[in-house]
Amino acid sequence: MRKLRVGLVGTGMIGKLHADAIGRIPGIELVAITESNKDLLEAQKNYFRVNAYSDYKEMIAAENLDVLHNCTPNVFHYEINKYALENGIHVYSEKPLAITVEQGEELTQLAKAKGLANGVNFNYRNNAMVQDMRVRMQKKDAGRCLLIHGHYVQDWLMYDTDFNWRLETKDGGESRALADIGSHWFDTVQTITGKKVESVYAHNFIAHPIRKKVSGDKTEDFKVETEDGGLIIFRLEDGTQGSLVVSQVSAGYKNQLLVSVDCEKYSMRWNQEQSDRLVIGTRENGLAEIFASADVLDPSVSRYATLPSGHPVGWADAFANGFKEFYRSIFNGDYKNEVTYSNFENATYIMKVVEACLKSSKIGAWVDVE
Repeated sequence: MRKLRVGLVGTGMIGKLHADAIGRIPGIELVAITESNKDLLEAQKNYFRVNAYSDYKEMIAAENLDVLHNCTPNVFHYEINKYALENGIHVYSEKPLAITVEQGEELTQLAKAKGLANGVNFNYRNNAMVQDMRVRMQKKDAGRCLLIHGHYVQDWLMYDTDFNWRLETKDGGESRALADIGSHWFDTVQTITGKKVESVYAHNFIAHPIRKKVSGDKTEDFKVETEDGGLIIFRLEDGTQGSLVVSQVSAGYKNQLLVSVDCEKYSMRWNQEQSDRLVIGTRENGLAEIFASADVLDPSVSRYATLPSGHPVGWADAFANGFKEFYRSIFNGDYKNEVTYSNFENATYIMKVVEACLKSSKIGAWVDVE
């Protein structure tokens, strides 16, 4: 049985992580890359040691691909994902799926019409302890959920001299912090609870209305139009209430996604910066830590813990877990059914949650996710 032929578009940090994860999965092979920056093309060709192209359409025409991984900036997701689907190729895309909800819905329908596997890299849901929380909720082991709260906070944009392409609405879209990291938090909560976010009340903020943008030896003022963070309260479809703080300007926080699910019998707290452990809280005994290993997880999700107890299961492991689940569904032929990874439909719904947060912040009222 031949290996699935995989092409990769975009060879930055995330692209390299995709390539690494692809190499950890039997039965698939990275055969080609696309790098549009011609100055980097030769160097990346030497790094990846596969066929290299400056145009993804040329790669698709030449390589007889089974799967395409899209690791480009946000603005290119829609056109590349669409072109791959139209050419009968399964797609695994970085998030967001597209810039607008309408584009996301179009891609979702196209993937269904073509009968193709489709995934979007919401990698935190693939952590072993997140999956354990999901199973605990499914089995009602913790009892009824009373409250959900947490944050996703970073500091990489805390100075007005910090600048990145994500600040440009033409490249990143109308939302920044919420689309970039808030979306991960909402997807993680929906995965754990099995319930969708139904309505939101958001207050977004811009810490630096004017930032310094360096172009060569010139520095110019840049008017910021996208949020640095937000304070959000929300309701799930079963009525459960929650709150979220999002920030990319919080000093000392490098990449802290924290979620606490507080239930009748006990609470569950997970911090992705200590992703190999789940904190269980009870009124009688306080807090206790459970470390990730196959022997302590529910058998249905033990595959997410790839190392023995005491060997930390981390970010890269969860990243690879999502790929494994995606390719397992292709090998088994059941990707048209319910899947464990985020598909295009789920990714589009998360875009709708972000869109609702933007609208709510503008009008100062609750907004339903539609």
